Amino acid sequence: MEIKEISYSDGSKSKISVFSSQQGVSTTLICLPAMGIRAKYYEMFADHLCSAGFNVITADWRGLGHSSKRASYKTDFGYEDFISDVKKLVELADDWFPNSKKIIIGHSLGGQIGSLFSAKFSSSISGLILITSCSVYHKGWANLTALKLKYARWTFLPISKIFGYFPGDKLGFAGKEARSVIKDWSYNARYGKYKLTNSDYDYEKALKLFDKPVISISVEGDVLASRKAVENLYNKFNPKSEISHFHLNSEETGISPLNHFTWAKNPDYFVGLIKNWVDQQMNIKPVDNYVP
Repeated sequence: MEIKEISYSDGSKSKISVFSSQQGVSTTLICLPAMGIRAKYYEMFADHLCSAGFNVITADWRGLGHSSKRASYKTDFGYEDFISDVKKLVELADDWFPNSKKIIIGHSLGGQIGSLFSAKFSSSISGLILITSCSVYHKGWANLTALKLKYARWTFLPISKIFGYFPGDKLGFAGKEARSVIKDWSYNARYGKYKLTNSDYDYEKALKLFDKPVISISVEGDVLASRKAVENLYNKFNPKSEISHFHLNSEETGISPLNHFTWAKNPDYFVGLIKNWVDQQMNIKPVDNYVP
């Protein structure tokens, strides 16, 4: 692993981790974290992906970890800024690994942003990997969880306006988030669609046109990404696109407990699943010495 300093289009800075495989790989994975989760959380996952024959790049979202930005009353940003940051990561991946295919791998919020980026800049990537990633539309859940989401979709935004940011680290949801991030999240929770702050781009139309290969992984009993909510995200893509959905449980993965987050600390089953999918989709010769 190598730590590299980077600058984004607005002048903000961060540090990213680059895992370079020595196996002559033809695929680079850009790993996007969940909301409020630092990139360091995925270090084991990225290391195992690298051992499986991939180059891997992990990066903090702006406002978190190594990012020079912090959400505040004076400093705001939203999904559109996240998408711009991902664009920079993909451009750097092209510079560092020019002969490799680029695939976005997103966890939770990372999968949502990865989907929006991929829809807008589809020519820059070869595929999309979604892990416990969903539309947060409240109708993707039932019973108590649906009620909680209905409450959140109307209260999170006013809270963020009062404070100038969303104090998720104090309220037990995500981290300290920018108010426009919460505005974009809340819109999706209310209406099931993506209409981003400070953007006139029609992401819903672009998502429907997106036809690159997609693998979506969900887990049994995930209250943060129900099976229906996961389907609500990938069903936005072109009906003719090749979408593989794996709904996993603790018994088959060997991960106990298995939930929205624990897979990243015991990633072998997920890495094997991803490797097999990438090898098949990208027509890559398997790495003979990979042992999960």
